[in-house]
Amino acid sequence: MYRRPYDQLMASVAYPRRKVRLMGFLPGVTTPGGMTHQSIEDISVMRSIPNMTILETGDATEVESICEAADSIDGPVWCRVLRGSVPRLFDTPIKVGEMRELSAGDDVLVVTAGITTEEAMRARSALKNAGLSIRHLHLHTIKPFDAKALLDHVGSVRHGVITLENHVTEGGIGSLVAETMADAGVGKRLIRLGLKDTYAHGGSRSYLMRYYGLDALALVRGVEDLVGESFGIDENDLDSARVEDVHSLVKAEAL
Repeated sequence: MYRRPYDQLMASVAYPRRKVRLMGFLPGVTTPGGMTHQSIEDISVMRSIPNMTILETGDATEVESICEAADSIDGPVWCRVLRGSVPRLFDTPIKVGEMRELSAGDDVLVVTAGITTEEAMRARSALKNAGLSIRHLHLHTIKPFDAKALLDHVGSVRHGVITLENHVTEGGIGSLVAETMADAGVGKRLIRLGLKDTYAHGGSRSYLMRYYGLDALALVRGVEDLVGESFGIDENDLDSARVEDVHSLVKAEAL
């Protein structure tokens, strides 16, 4: 949706600020279709286009509310939308421009979006049991971005920041957080977890998230790296993923 018609998106949609809503389903590794179907760099592309708003859904409530949220924007909107087996994590709809604070803590700030938010939620209790206090932010609005709010959260943690994203680490939320911290002269350490200059191959979402280090266990290992301590946490210590019945067994994306 953004690779082939890029020139039209730039010249005919973004430049004149047309109210076009681009609904991109199955972002990143949520599709088993391999490189041609996996939008792993779309955030970096869309962030660089002037006038473009970027929204991303992380649960069923946000999927239900993203059309209304997108329609409130006076200009083009790029939406990363989940489908198939989507958990319900939140009670309130998307509020454009805001970020969700899912847990308060003063040791490490974790910033996630989309499917990685549930992975961070799976890891939080294990990290808490290990004596670590996690502050967790979920981004459904990636552009425009509330830099001041993020910096307030960064200033409230002791060790630093970890981002986890269903996207390459270049140009996504990891880069967004890095740019914000650098512009403000914040000297705390940042670890960016995501696809590392690679294309993903075909496979189930859970397999790909484990293989490419996008899941809860990868986040735990990142936290250990950040604080310089091993907590001995393994898969059995993590909370279970929340899976609801899929809408269809016909499409591979719904498995």
